[in-house]
Amino acid sequence: MQLDPLGLKVHSIDVDGHPVAYLDQGEGPPVLLLHGAPLTSLGFVRVVRRLGRHHRVVAPDLPGFGGTPTWPGFGGRLADYADFVERFTRAVGIGRHVLFVNDASGSFGLAAATRTEVAGVVVADTAPLPMTGLAWFVRMFLAYGIGSAPVRWLSRRFNLIPWMVVTVAPLLARFSTAERRVLLDAFETSAQRERPLDLMTQMGRDTEFMHATADAVRAHLADTPALLLYGAFDPMRLIGAVRSYRRLLPRHTVHIVPKEEHFPILASGAAVADAVHTWMETEVNRREAA
Repeated sequence: MQLDPLGLKVHSIDVDGHPVAYLDQGEGPPVLLLHGAPLTSLGFVRVVRRLGRHHRVVAPDLPGFGGTPTWPGFGGRLADYADFVERFTRAVGIGRHVLFVNDASGSFGLAAATRTEVAGVVVADTAPLPMTGLAWFVRMFLAYGIGSAPVRWLSRRFNLIPWMVVTVAPLLARFSTAERRVLLDAFETSAQRERPLDLMTQMGRDTEFMHATADAVRAHLADTPALLLYGAFDPMRLIGAVRSYRRLLPRHTVHIVPKEEHFPILASGAAVADAVHTWMETEVNRREAA
């Protein structure tokens, strides 16, 4: 265990013979946080600080991100990430929990949720499943634009996408220079800087997995409480993501974070944590106790 400069305790656990870095803070009904493509578990710093007052909050670094390396046999497909989430959940012993998916992790986290013991799911600022209708344009950009040679060069040279997310996204409450440095240091190597691009490219190209996940969610999570949490100006919301998940998850509650865009977990982490806690108290924990 080590204390990260952000004040978070970073743990390590063996998952099928491979080391995985993760946060594990607080006590109470457990919440598993899955980070998106341009962040690591440390991107949840403001959420963890607040939510950890009432809950056990667990957040792994996905393979190839932060303190978790990749390993032979991990192909970086969406199915590989879903399998990892399922295995990590069992290894860490979190039991029945609420799963929080954010950004890219929605594409595979919800697949894992259909195979693990979830009391509820939080879908935060993630693309529709599947990406049809107006989301088709997003899928095309992910499939053929985000992983293009110019974008990869910019990412390797300037750490472009993580820099934009950590520096520009939290406009309502900026990180300090020291905090920003910690969040960006997780993408030091070329391989780490290309990993988010690879994941987002998979989101655009693996349409079979995305359609299968939507079908599995419809079949297995229809009676599961869901919180649909989006920034008011999130492009994913504007192209119909909330409407898509309202159909997939009938027992939903919608919470819109004012003045925010695609990453409310950054500047408005405390507000996100409060929304999750309130929803769990009213929609999840009472049902679990009944």
